[in-house]
Amino acid sequence: MPGLLKAFGVIFGKKIDAQVILHMLRIQATQVYHDPLRAGINDVQELSKTHEAIARAKTEIQHRILTHYLPLYFPEIDRFRGNSRSDWFFAFLHAFPTPASITALTKEEFVAAAWDVVGRKVSKTQILMDIFETARPSIGLPLPLDAPAIRMFRMVIDEARSLIRHRNEIEAQADDLLRHSQDYQLLR
Repeated sequence: MPGLLKAFGVIFGKKIDAQVILHMLRIQATQVYHDPLRAGINDVQELSKTHEAIARAKTEIQHRILTHYLPLYFPEIDRFRGNSRSDWFFAFLHAFPTPASITALTKEEFVAAAWDVVGRKVSKTQILMDIFETARPSIGLPLPLDAPAIRMFRMVIDEARSLIRHRNEIEAQADDLLRHSQDYQLLR
């Protein structure tokens, strides 16, 4: 019994005395522990928890980009961002982190250079031309591409892209793992 009391000595992060524990046991205010390995859900739990951690980290880094880096280096580009699940915006920012990196090229050179970076888009040429026109009067800081600040910006962008790849990998693994689950099929 002392081992049991010691094991249950802290509940919800607060110390409780043995009298309370004994009372809870007496009135059967207990929960049954289900071993995830025996229940066959350990892998699902790990995928879920890891996905949550990665999604949280991605949200944090995305906020850092949107609230710190973009306002300094290219505030006008935010309107082209689209949804938070796609990687093209971060790939684009990595290739063209400042308006000067765009306006150093002619419009045609920029469209050709950015064509594969942007991925599949409806009216891709129009989007790229709009981005070019947006970059021309930008109020972003005019830093050279080899500036330490831009290297840090690109490092943060790389981290965001890495988190997106990890999230996609976890979702593919979860799909493979749960593919035959009737509940999963109903929720898809």
